[in-house]
Amino acid sequence: MVAGSGRAVEYVAGRRWEVSATGFWQAHRGAAQCYSDLVAEWSGLRPGGLAWDLYSGVGVFGSRLAEQVGPTGAVLAVESARSAVADGTAALRDLPWLDLHAQRVERWVAGQVGGAAPDTIVLDPPRAGAGKDVITALTATGPLRIIHIGCDPASFARDLALYRAAGYHLTDLRAFDAFPATHHVECLALLERPNP
Repeated sequence: MVAGSGRAVEYVAGRRWEVSATGFWQAHRGAAQCYSDLVAEWSGLRPGGLAWDLYSGVGVFGSRLAEQVGPTGAVLAVESARSAVADGTAALRDLPWLDLHAQRVERWVAGQVGGAAPDTIVLDPPRAGAGKDVITALTATGPLRIIHIGCDPASFARDLALYRAAGYHLTDLRAFDAFPATHHVECLALLERPNP
């Protein structure tokens, strides 16, 4: 920044987000709206449901999930960047049933195994992917649906193979060329647990 507040203002789903200019936001201007619309469409959530938003950033996906579960439900969002959690907390004051945690996803999710199973988990890990430890812990909690988002095709494919090995089925997949002239492609996958 040469001058200014060091803050950026973005709008998604009618909500105003004021975020640190050095923090993470989707590179493509329309991406956050597009992806969050798809997450809302796929979530399958109803009032009173439980959802997790992992690697949540400022909570864009979590806000959409919270609107779906309403005040009788709960959304737990986890992000390691404290500035993103602070920005998200400020933007989401009107959704007290959305709880943002400033913690590493790997540590947080390991502590959830054996607890209440979420209906839906959304995760948007860094380019390296979520990896075996996180996916093993996630699938052990038994969510009905997992929405996995990733921009590196190789790590995305590795993560999807881990879900398949855990018995989850890929039921929808969308790819977006949000990074023109690069090998990165934003992919969103809907995975579902087979009927018990």
